Amino acid sequence: MKEKLNLQAVLFDLDGVLIDSGADIVASVNAALTHFGYKEEPYEVIIKFVGNGAKNLLIRSLDYQGINAQTMPNFSEFFDWYVAWYRSHAAEKTVLYTGIDELLEKLKKEGVFCAVVSNKPLSVTREILKHFSIDSFFDAVVGPEQLSRIKPDPEGLALAVSLIEKKRNITIVPKRVLMVGDSATDIQAGRALGAHTCAVTDGFGDREKLLAENADIVVPFAGELVKILFMPKV
Repeated sequence: MKEKLNLQAVLFDLDGVLIDSGADIVASVNAALTHFGYKEEPYEVIIKFVGNGAKNLLIRSLDYQGINAQTMPNFSEFFDWYVAWYRSHAAEKTVLYTGIDELLEKLKKEGVFCAVVSNKPLSVTREILKHFSIDSFFDAVVGPEQLSRIKPDPEGLALAVSLIEKKRNITIVPKRVLMVGDSATDIQAGRALGAHTCAVTDGFGDREKLLAENADIVVPFAGELVKILFMPKV
């Protein structure tokens, strides 16, 4: 991006953007599968099912074994068990991506407000942010339980912006917002809001579909945004 962005807010996806959480997600899915009498699957199988929320992750994992979640009599119990287990094991192998601390500190110093908009269950997201002591950087945390439509619909992003506006008593202009995500749906949601977009290519999303969205900024890791947003142009 050639022009310097005059940002008021940055909205982040969580998995594959702020945190490398693949190992704990896969372990928790396998814990749920074995607890309910199904077999474990390799990391490289389950990680491809990440995206569009925990329910879709579990539905895809069951479907891979030939199990139809819609006709499964205890899917809600299966889902609740997974969420509870994952909440208790969400940060065993999960780490912050390099540069996230620095990026959040810089955004705060520059007066740019931050929010998380994730399809992960809200209670788990809050637990993870607290675990890594970065929860104080975010004026809003939005999860699927608060929404009628998840990304690529911009509803979650709009809610995050409105929560920041209410907390900070300001008005935020969409063109002064940046949405940072690792999936095509993140970019689509940001564009639908009227925001600038940043694609994180080394996350969990389908790289080919992500790049096809032609985001305004493309970086391998979100921490690289420090250089793009704040380093002097030469």
